[in-house]
Amino acid sequence: MSKVTVDAIRILLIEDDEEDVLLTKRAMKKANIWNSVDVARNGQEALDYLHNKGAFEDASQYPKPGLILLDLSLPGIDGREVLERIWDKPEFKDIPIVVASTSDYEKDIEFGRAHGIQNYIIKPVEPDNVIEALGRIAQIKVILGNVLG
Repeated sequence: MSKVTVDAIRILLIEDDEEDVLLTKRAMKKANIWNSVDVARNGQEALDYLHNKGAFEDASQYPKPGLILLDLSLPGIDGREVLERIWDKPEFKDIPIVVASTSDYEKDIEFGRAHGIQNYIIKPVEPDNVIEALGRIAQIKVILGNVLG
């Protein structure tokens, strides 16, 4: 039997609500997505992770994510400001971002579109909406487990 290797992406989940973190991870598991998921619990942690600062300074342990799942409502620096701060940085332009939020307000959707967001998941995160959102992003590599049994 041959061994298959995949250069899978790391997923950064930016979410402050522990229940939503657990639901998102559970939905990804039920969708058979086995990628590593790192969690930033507020906007400042997310920016520190992306810039390898503070607790996230070890780039080998906290590499650049291949996908960001972003909640808009975060304490301190909210998700909109995180999006604005990374939007104009060339080193982050290639990272697809999926907004996972309870907000379906048109102004939030338009704000996201103005910052390159085309994929939204309205919470609660479910396996079907994870698969649908990730399926629209051609350049990402996710690891699907248990596909043969």
